[in-house]
Amino acid sequence: MVNASQGSLILSTVEYKGRLLYSKYNPSRAITSLIEKTEILKGTLVIIFSPALWYGLKELIEKLPEDCAIIALEADANLEKLAAEKLKETDFTDKVELLNFRNSKLIEDKIKKLLSTGKIKRSLRIDFSAGIQFNRELYDYTALAIQDIIATFWKNRITLVKFGRLYSKNLISNLKKLSVSYLLEDVKKTVEKPLLVLGAGEGLDSINWQQTDRKAFFIIAVDAAIQPLLARNIIPDAVVAMESQQAIEKVYTGTQNKLRQHNTVLFADLSSRKQIIDYLNLKTVFFASQYAEEMFFENLLHHGLLNNFITPMGSVGLAAVYIALKLRKNESAEIYTAGLDFSYSIGATHAKGTMAHKGRLTASSRLNPAENTDAAFAAGTEFITSKTGKRIVTTKNLFSYARQFVNLFNGYKNIYDCSSTGINLNIPHKTTENIKADSILKGIDFPLQTDSRKENADRFIEEEKKALESAKSLLAYGTQSDFYNGKNLAEQIEKLLKPREYLYLHFPDGYSYKADTSFLKRTRAEIDYFLKMLK
Repeated sequence: MVNASQGSLILSTVEYKGRLLYSKYNPSRAITSLIEKTEILKGTLVIIFSPALWYGLKELIEKLPEDCAIIALEADANLEKLAAEKLKETDFTDKVELLNFRNSKLIEDKIKKLLSTGKIKRSLRIDFSAGIQFNRELYDYTALAIQDIIATFWKNRITLVKFGRLYSKNLISNLKKLSVSYLLEDVKKTVEKPLLVLGAGEGLDSINWQQTDRKAFFIIAVDAAIQPLLARNIIPDAVVAMESQQAIEKVYTGTQNKLRQHNTVLFADLSSRKQIIDYLNLKTVFFASQYAEEMFFENLLHHGLLNNFITPMGSVGLAAVYIALKLRKNESAEIYTAGLDFSYSIGATHAKGTMAHKGRLTASSRLNPAENTDAAFAAGTEFITSKTGKRIVTTKNLFSYARQFVNLFNGYKNIYDCSSTGINLNIPHKTTENIKADSILKGIDFPLQTDSRKENADRFIEEEKKALESAKSLLAYGTQSDFYNGKNLAEQIEKLLKPREYLYLHFPDGYSYKADTSFLKRTRAEIDYFLKMLK
């Protein structure tokens, strides 16, 4: 601590590792001036980096508009200790929380808890001292990461408002099928053959099928790739279904008989469209992507209906690669990918024979050519260079899937790209040609079915029905309900509804349970909808 003179006031600065963290002439002026000039909007999470002596905190709190919050982060252990001691000397210990970087999960959980209130919309970084210079890269990365957490939360909220009810409807409907199906964990590490994962991008056309022995591979196809594969007399050993909307049904039209004759296995997300599972009537393996971080999903694990959740993936192609990694016996079993382009060339967005390609051919005319050039110049598109140096088109979403592929799968051995189109996914290129079938190598090895999963599913469904019937009666009749326990009515209703987020997570304000009349009336209407499905 170094004394610094400011008129009649005696303030301090800090000397650490050979440098001053504040001016020795006027330690507080820089930060208070910065706060004075900074515009802070309603709903802002203010992130204080390296607070040290907390100069400016009083001014910041006085300036904060409503629905704002403050967290402080310090990366240096010595400066963290100093900041913790000095915070106790202020009157604002209830206004700000000092966190460190030793537990990033704690930081993330804190931010998500603030987001769950629905009030935080953005973040604002304020560097309180020159202490950031000792870990600048970490602070810069953290600021961007927090922005990403907030942006992802609201992006997911928009998706849930639009599709959350449909996801929950499919999930509830598919629960009944668990007793006669398998989970991904049941069949993990059972495939000895090389695996070939096929998407619906142009890379599907780049495989030389005449030189590729189909029987040498365990072929996993995304839903949109089924029809072009069948047109080439290639019947996949497994198909992956994730889509929840009705529009996806057309890609399965006319495929049922061939898939059933081949004993194709359906890998279906628990929230995927129930009608597809019914139509195909294949041996089904369920996996579950957790589309919201809610208590209801934890309850599925607690009741033994699921073993775990997979990492949320917006792309069925990413899920197909994840499944292939789960299925292969060991790392020596090679995985090949094609058609996971996450991009397209001018005039073509998908492989030949896909529904998108057939649709263009059907609607084509002299004035409306089959080449889909419009897609290359639509809003939100951009040109990049492909893995072979070709000029290709991508979008923000497609490019994010490519980055996710790199982040998820680049650490694994023996994953290869066998196509010549699309974005470079940072995996080696290797052709499927000249790989001969080995009759000794097995495909999926299914275990014997047990009664325990059926018992768990039946018990869970009965408990859900009873809980919804109770909540319905309590909301309608209050203390006159036959289900009223004689205690606090609001607490009894909350206990029933709060862990059943599928009833309200699709509400615009459904990021958390609320006890106000409007919220409860809307929830009451949803109870009838989901009770009908459970029954």
